[in-house]
Amino acid sequence: MFNYTLDTKKQIQDRNGNTIVDLTKSIFSRQSGAVNDYEIMKMDEMFHMRPDLVSQAAYETDQYAELILKFSGISNPFTLDDDDVLMIPND
Repeated sequence: MFNYTLDTKKQIQDRNGNTIVDLTKSIFSRQSGAVNDYEIMKMDEMFHMRPDLVSQAAYETDQYAELILKFSGISNPFTLDDDDVLMIPND
């Protein structure tokens, strides 16, 4: 579900030479103005804790689940609940 966005994260080396993916950096900035057009989607029970299904409904693929969560300011997909509101960026 998060294949493409994790690949874009910065990788760093620790003191022992291990490669670590820096998960603290955002994949984009909502303040950058890169995405100005989006749809509002109110969650229903079908999408409860299922960002992959939200992505499937919006884009006909589950590959954008993390993008939708991050764009909507949600860090934990398991907090998705009925009546939550998501911002779905247009392609």
